Amino acid sequence: MQWLRRQEWPWWQAGLMLGVLSVLIWYTANTALGTSTTFSRAAGMILSTVAPEHVASNAYYKMHKPIVDWQFMLVLGIPVGAYLAARLSRGTIQFTTKLPEAWVNRFGTSKARRWVVGILGGILVGFGARFADG
Repeated sequence: MQWLRRQEWPWWQAGLMLGVLSVLIWYTANTALGTSTTFSRAAGMILSTVAPEHVASNAYYKMHKPIVDWQFMLVLGIPVGAYLAARLSRGTIQFTTKLPEAWVNRFGTSKARRWVVGILGGILVGFGARFADG
């Protein structure tokens, strides 16, 4: 298990492992590895708490049912795996609240601005992923 505690993984090893995972998912689940559908499913789950009839009659949610499936669990596992990888890497990753210098030079130190830019960036990435069908 010593290989799990490396300071850093070479990019090609991580890419190779991601490729193997993608092939395994393609052959076992007959679908491509992706996460963007999970966010629209989560929106459907939240929406169904206030407007279940809307979700039930919506054509998109008929096609992509708002359920917890393997992709949903993958999305939940990504930050958990990232945290565990950071902790297992022999302390080479330091958790800090210090902002990167490039960020401070461009946007300043305002917490509100960080939230706005982060949320807008997430919306744009999500929109682009859904627009490109994953």
